Amino acid sequence: MSSSVPFRELNRPSPDISVAENKDGSFLLTSNVEIGKVEENVAFYWRRSAEEFPEKAFLIKCGPQDDWPKLSYAQAKRQADEVSTWLLQRGFGPEKSVMILSGNSFAHAILTMGAIQVGVPVTPVSPSYSLLGGDFEKLSYAVELTEPGLIFAEDGDVFGKAIAAVNTENVEILTVQGAEHGGLRFTDLLGEVDETAVDAAYASVNANTLAKILFTSGSTGMPKAVPNTQGMLCAAQKTLELVSEPRDPVNTPIFILDWLPWHHTYGGNVNFFAIARVSGTIYMDDGKPAPGFFQRTLENIKRVSPTRFSSVPAAYGFLADQLEKDEELATAFFKNVTICQYGGAALSQEMFERMQVLAIKYTGMRMPFGTGWGATETTGTGTAVYWETEKVGLIGVPTPGVDLKVVPVGDKLEIRIKGANVHTGYYKRPDLTAKYFDEDGFYCIGDAVKWEDSSKKEIGLVFNGRVAEDFKLANGTWVSTGSLRLSLIDALDPIVRDIVITGHDKDDVGLLILPTEAVLRQLGESDEAISADGEAIVDGDFLAQIGQKLEKYNLDNKAPSRRAGRALVMAKPLSIDKNEITDKQYINQSAVLSNRSDLVQRLYARSLDKSVMKFN
Repeated sequence: MSSSVPFRELNRPSPDISVAENKDGSFLLTSNVEIGKVEENVAFYWRRSAEEFPEKAFLIKCGPQDDWPKLSYAQAKRQADEVSTWLLQRGFGPEKSVMILSGNSFAHAILTMGAIQVGVPVTPVSPSYSLLGGDFEKLSYAVELTEPGLIFAEDGDVFGKAIAAVNTENVEILTVQGAEHGGLRFTDLLGEVDETAVDAAYASVNANTLAKILFTSGSTGMPKAVPNTQGMLCAAQKTLELVSEPRDPVNTPIFILDWLPWHHTYGGNVNFFAIARVSGTIYMDDGKPAPGFFQRTLENIKRVSPTRFSSVPAAYGFLADQLEKDEELATAFFKNVTICQYGGAALSQEMFERMQVLAIKYTGMRMPFGTGWGATETTGTGTAVYWETEKVGLIGVPTPGVDLKVVPVGDKLEIRIKGANVHTGYYKRPDLTAKYFDEDGFYCIGDAVKWEDSSKKEIGLVFNGRVAEDFKLANGTWVSTGSLRLSLIDALDPIVRDIVITGHDKDDVGLLILPTEAVLRQLGESDEAISADGEAIVDGDFLAQIGQKLEKYNLDNKAPSRRAGRALVMAKPLSIDKNEITDKQYINQSAVLSNRSDLVQRLYARSLDKSVMKFN
């Protein structure tokens, strides 16, 4: 692909960053752009949109039928005010919160808006807490910690077992449909509006008012509860506003197709509030990048032709496979999209190049790819790549109002963050707060970075895995799992979806390979292609393809820390229930290695079976 082909132009500012070296060898990175005035109630954004564009659709629910339900800004504001009235009349406030168990829906959105605009905290928790497993331990922990006055479940029949398993004394249960489970229906919250009470409560909200409590993934132990204040949410939106194209709903409308769950910070904070801020439209995707679900996303793309496409890197693997063979889909996808975005993990260079070939074919230009770095604790924001670049793996530069500290830790550089968008302590857990903040008040997330160019540190950072995920081989050589994983995914494209790296205290690097869903589906049709225990692929032809690609890769990567020493292809998809993958499709490497320790043992067994490939 020719680098002379221009990118589709972005109407965004250029980065302006200062870098200062501290006496201890760490570096401080700051944006030279002042953040300026920040709102104190995130509801300002949808209230402004309802006033300026009352009939415009805020939310549209996608589905297999043609009649997609719509909720305009005026309807959303009216219903949110009705919910606010109901909550205020029943004494809800900073000490009496609302918990939401269900996935994305109109009721979920309206309940959230109605609560937080008048100072009632909302705690959306992953539906997996209620629908997976049998002990509901995480859900019980969340209820006991936050002590909600109301628990909402879209369908009482679906969530009834989970609700019955937790302590709901003095808690009202709210449903849209299904069994009563307490008798309160969502329609009971809709009716009158006490404008005086709602406006007074809205005006009383300030930057310190608690808006949300979000739980981290909880991959080890119980999930951590992160308080999101109004100030954090508004600061996150302001910092995004300053590095985005100007708001222009009339001439440059924004509409996205989004599956990301609202109990996660990116879907529920970054996307939801950003679309309200720009008076855009969210098409609520009923698909997601997972086996059996992405076909709905493809069908929705053909109908929506969104102006932005934002998802996890796994989605681009699904998408590119289809764009390359479906001209109707590709035409619809590239019709309006001005930028593609990814987050949560790095996109491989190979996938980036595949998407650029398609972009040139259908638009005559290359497609800008934006990304960034953040966490639940930073309201999903922190750094961003908001300019045209040919590289992937970058996390960019700090956005306005954000301070970054880059600290040498062993052979790595750890990134730490502070700003108005960053929490200052875990909810009711001072012990965790003390553990995760340094002496200067920077939040220590545990991620590692590299300089894109160490001689020009102001141009930004590259993600370099987790500080704690790297390991040493038996010869004492460090293995950087983050960069190695990306290189191997590139080498095995397009038949492999992801890779988990192992080899701590071993002689060589081992790979647990996750093939694409198409491969798993095809090989699963033959009993001879899968090992007797059902855990590994043993099909000779497929393993030969993997082996040839890895041997070619090893020719250019001879160092013990970079070459593939042995490999095994997993026959079972990763499990959300076992914390191997989140509902946003992010892989938890430590959980996979722990849950599949028998496969690791098989990789390094003295006598190798036919599922293991070993490279000399």
